[in-house]
Amino acid sequence: MTQAGALRAALIEAIEDEYRARAIYAAVLARFGPVQPFANIVWAEGRHVAALEGLLSQHGFAVPPDRFAGRIAAPESLIAACEGGVAAEIANAAMYDRLSRSVSDPATLLVFARLRAASALNHLPAFRACLARAGSGAGSGPAPHPAASPASGASPLVGAIGLAAAAVLVRALRRKTG
Repeated sequence: MTQAGALRAALIEAIEDEYRARAIYAAVLARFGPVQPFANIVWAEGRHVAALEGLLSQHGFAVPPDRFAGRIAAPESLIAACEGGVAAEIANAAMYDRLSRSVSDPATLLVFARLRAASALNHLPAFRACLARAGSGAGSGPAPHPAASPASGASPLVGAIGLAAAAVLVRALRRKTG
């Protein structure tokens, strides 16, 4: 497979995974109402999709349609939804690890690093906390208004990781062109 073919395949796999996650979390919201962490994370998944759409367009690749929206049923319980969220975010982080080994484009590697960090450092702990609350009978609580959410849905640590990844990529590019 060519470099362009590998890049396209990686981007398509990534956006399909983000589409699927967004659809699952939206189905949970439709079934259970504006519960956390689903309300914030569905919004973050939309930002992940947008980042991947930008990369696909930047490289001249067609953006595939979202074949998951409105086609996925929510789990039967909020506990099952939280368990599914934990499994999905673990798989998502592993997918970005694997895909990052198959591409060399610096912009794509940076986006993959940021999306992986969001899954591992923000979404996964939120779903684990959801399980802990659901198991204690405390529930997940209503969602705040989206405007109250951080712009990226990311913690300061994720921002620092993004900056660190950018610095590594800049140094690698300088060595390559220098």
